[in-house]
Order: sequence, then structure tokens, then C-alpha cells
Amino acid sequence: MIFSAEKNFNYLIPSLFLFPFFKENISTFFFILLTINTIYYSIKSKSFSISKQTLLLTIPFWIILITCLLWYSKPEDLKPVKNGLYFLLFPIVFLNIPKSFFTKEKLTFYFEVLKYVVLLICISYFLAFFYFYDLEHLFQYKYNIPKFRDFIYYEIPFFKIHPTYFTTIIIFTTSYSILNLLNSKKWSEIFFITVGLITSIALLAKFNMVFLFLLILFIILFKTKIKRFYKIILVLLLISSSFFLIKNVPGVKNRFVEIVNSYNKPPVGMSYDSTNIRVAIINCSKQIVEVNFIKGVGFNNIKQTFLECYKTTYDSGFYKNNIYLTHNYFMYILISSGIFGLFVFLFYIYNIIKLTIKINSFLLYVMLFNVLCVSLLEDFFYRQFGLFYFSLIFFCFLNNKRELIFKKESSQTIH
Repeated sequence: MIFSAEKNFNYLIPSLFLFPFFKENISTFFFILLTINTIYYSIKSKSFSISKQTLLLTIPFWIILITCLLWYSKPEDLKPVKNGLYFLLFPIVFLNIPKSFFTKEKLTFYFEVLKYVVLLICISYFLAFFYFYDLEHLFQYKYNIPKFRDFIYYEIPFFKIHPTYFTTIIIFTTSYSILNLLNSKKWSEIFFITVGLITSIALLAKFNMVFLFLLILFIILFKTKIKRFYKIILVLLLISSSFFLIKNVPGVKNRFVEIVNSYNKPPVGMSYDSTNIRVAIINCSKQIVEVNFIKGVGFNNIKQTFLECYKTTYDSGFYKNNIYLTHNYFMYILISSGIFGLFVFLFYIYNIIKLTIKINSFLLYVMLFNVLCVSLLEDFFYRQFGLFYFSLIFFCFLNNKRELIFKKESSQTIH
């Protein structure tokens, strides 16, 4: 029976990498199956353990739970706990899965699954868009938002993923493809890279576009082994292509011009966009922090606190159709749990960074740096999609490192 449970990991772990295909409840269902299998395997093999490292990696969950209990007055006050549940479950479950399922070959297979999932979603987006609209609509925009991005965010009947979150995954799979191209000369990866870049440009997630540009620049300068002359040529092509896109593609140009035009103009009436809405969020965040610096407002009260600030500060209805929280997960923790909660969360991030340096994988560096930067602009871990993606990639790499250490120790024992 132990062996049948062990074999199940061959199917259950890869199934998690299909998560961009599904709604949150289906991804949760696959994770529940993995959890049940892991518990059964651990009990039968008498291998279940929770180490100090495991507990350290569950810190954000306890910040959320303890804060919710301190502010508890009714059962609904515990709802925010579910948003941080993966902070608890991923460390406990993944660190009890046999290390043999996280070899270099296994990780390659998992990332290949994710790469093809991303490719199919990208192609599906364009096929669906051109089914409903013509090519000219690809370059139309409203309120500085391109028609394609609007279509993906509001109209598409499947694969509904926030553009920033999806382009974060595209950055990871594109980096993976670039490394395959450079290290193994897999020329087919050019197709995956091209589709990823085109989709990122079409979705116009501003920060991730800049991040992707800097990432490719870094790879050209420091990861390629070509002569300096060719590096200079590639860098110049990259820079000139980027300027061409910003200047000549309406959607790209307006997304960046919007930053310059709106950063100092508060939302008024129907005159608002993604830039001045973020300015409004930052201003309200400052106001709330000043009054609630020590103990915060509680995770269960943060939505209402922001709504009251928007209502009393701005003569605009930008907040009525969408719930705008901090758009900064560090600020989300500070406002909800106070300065002590933020310090504890930063200690958690410190441990994540320390482990990442120990693992020393370029792909993991890219994922973590991208996620931490996006977390300064989005409530990245608040959404299940973001937390699931981060945890899945991080704990796969961590288990791979544990597997390598185990192999090394085993070989030394034999000798």
C-alpha cells in the first residue's frame, strides 16, 4: 500500500502545474488529493515530520490567524485565514513528500508541463480574441487600457487570470526556455519565447514588461557566452525594439504616458485610470497606517477601512465596482496586523531569501525577485493564484536541494 501511495505522487505533483488552466476550487481539489496521499504515505511509512524549518516557512499563516483571533467578534472575522492557508499547507505537505520526486529530471518535467500550459493559454487568448474581433481591435484602447487586455480580464469565458499574475508566470517559463536555448541549444524554445513575449506585450502589465526587458538584458550580458561585439549588437537591438514599441504601438505608448500624466492627479468623477487609482490607494494607505501603526486594523476590517477612506477623501466612484486594497502585500500586512506583524513577515521573507541563496538556481532567483517586486505593486499573496504559484515553484526547488544533499550524504556514507 505504501508503494501505491508513492506511485500516486507521479500523477498528483504534475497535476498541480496545470493550475493556470483551472479556477481556484479545482486547483484546491488537486492539492487536497496530494495532501491526503502525503498524509497516508507518511503515516504508513512512519516518515511524517515537522521540522523547525517547516515551522519557519509557515509564519505568514500564523500572522493572519493570530490577528484574526485578536480582532474576533463573529465567525466571519476568520474568513481572511483561508487566503493564507497555503502558507501553512505547502510547507507541511511538500516537505513530507519523498525527496526522490524532486530530482533535476522531475523538476524539468514539471516545468515542461507548466511551459506547455502557458503556451496553450497564450494561443487560446489570441484565438478567442480574433474570433470575436478583427486585427485592428488589437491596437484599440479605452482609458489607456488596450482592447486585448480588457478582453482577457473581463470578456473571455475561460482561463480568466489577472494579466499581472499571468505575465509573472510567463516570465518564469520564458526564462526557463531561454536557459534551455542557451545551455542545450533547443531551438524549438524560440517559439515558446516568442509567444510569451508577444503575449506579455499584448497584455501590457507595465511592471512585468519592464522586468522582462531588464531580465533579457541581464541574460544577454551575463548568461550568454557569445563575443562582446555580438552582445553589444543584441543589446542595441533590444533597446531600439523597446523604444519602437513604446513610441509606435498605441497601447504600449499610452500605458507609459499615463504614468507621467496621472501620477499627480487624484481620481475625480469618472476621470481615473490605473495610475491615479494607485496614487489614491497609496495616500489612503498612509492615512490608515498613521492611525493604526501599532496594532493595525485587522485582516477582517481592512476592506471597510479602505472604502471609508476612499469615500471621505475622493470625489470619485472608482472604488464602487472594484475592491481596491493596498496593492502592496507588505503594506497589507502592516495595515492589517501592525508593525509587529510586518517585522515577523519580513523575518519570513529573510528566511525565504536565505534558502534561495543556498539553493542557488537562476530560475528561482528570477521567480523570487519578480514575485517580491510585484508584491510591492499588487496584493500578490492575497490572491490564491499568486500564493499557489509562488509556493509551488519555491518548494519544488527547496525539495530538489534537499534531494541533492541527501544524495551527497548517502554517497559519502557509502565511501
